Amino acid sequence: MKRSILTAGFLLVVGAALVWAQYRIVPDNIRFDVRSVFPREVSPGKYEQVDQRALQALADQGWELVSVTPFVYRNEEHGPEFQGPKPVVTQTYPAYFFKRLRVAGQRE
Repeated sequence: MKRSILTAGFLLVVGAALVWAQYRIVPDNIRFDVRSVFPREVSPGKYEQVDQRALQALADQGWELVSVTPFVYRNEEHGPEFQGPKPVVTQTYPAYFFKRLRVAGQRE
């Protein structure tokens, strides 16, 4: 009986310590700037991947990469109508999402 009470007490203390370790107070006045970078449309239905140098420049300016999401554009290939249905080519281009702390005194 004493052993089970000690074990339960130990587990309770360990659980409380884990919850306390993960708890942090975030002040209400912290604001973030957010930015998204999408693939560029070079002509109707044709897109260009985001330049890696542009992403590196954002990182050098203090932007933190938060997420990368694939964007899918469907482009039909052109061909003679009598050969059956046109094949559809699916191309994927990623979009990038960034955040950084807003500097005090900047726009709201």
